[in-house]
Amino acid sequence: MGISLRQPVAVERVAEDQYVVDGTPVDCVYLGLLNLVDEPVDLVICGINNGTNLADDVFYSGTFAGAMEARFLAMPAIALSVTERNVQHYETAAYLAVQMVNAMSHLHYRSLISVLNVNVPDVPAADLRGYKATVLGEREAPLISSRESGDGDNAVYRLGAAGPFRKTKRSKMQDFEAVAQGFASITPLSARFADSAYVDDVQVWLDEM
Repeated sequence: MGISLRQPVAVERVAEDQYVVDGTPVDCVYLGLLNLVDEPVDLVICGINNGTNLADDVFYSGTFAGAMEARFLAMPAIALSVTERNVQHYETAAYLAVQMVNAMSHLHYRSLISVLNVNVPDVPAADLRGYKATVLGEREAPLISSRESGDGDNAVYRLGAAGPFRKTKRSKMQDFEAVAQGFASITPLSARFADSAYVDDVQVWLDEM
């Protein structure tokens, strides 16, 4: 969730109600909602991102970060990604986004405290098997980084790839499982970063420390 607090951010108006922000995804949403849009906003969609934002990927994702910033500013938000880097079927994700927007009024209000993290298989819309509400999956540890040049004092490394998905026993389908089966995955993720279930346990630990 990078935000440019220590340097100015350039904004270029390229068309009616269209702007290019020379900053992070969070900068884009922040400036868009607070400075660039005069009319009320109903929903923020970040994306369409090329490449998955599944499992632990969301913690590194600018797309998800932009959606989270919208939620901090009290806006319902969707982070939208396609599962391939070289996307062939952006129209499938766009179609799903339109369907979700049209149905948003039917989503229970409490669900809007969450960001909806959406991952869409890169297939024609006719081949999409459907939609699944999912939980966030997990990955194994990333692969070891490789040193490309230099020595221990001055070296250049290439970071290792993300680890494989970890299959765990869950009562609900995990996001990567849904995508692997040909479904679009819609994962509600809390914007509050609070796990109240463990507060009492932590207090007991602190009392004993």
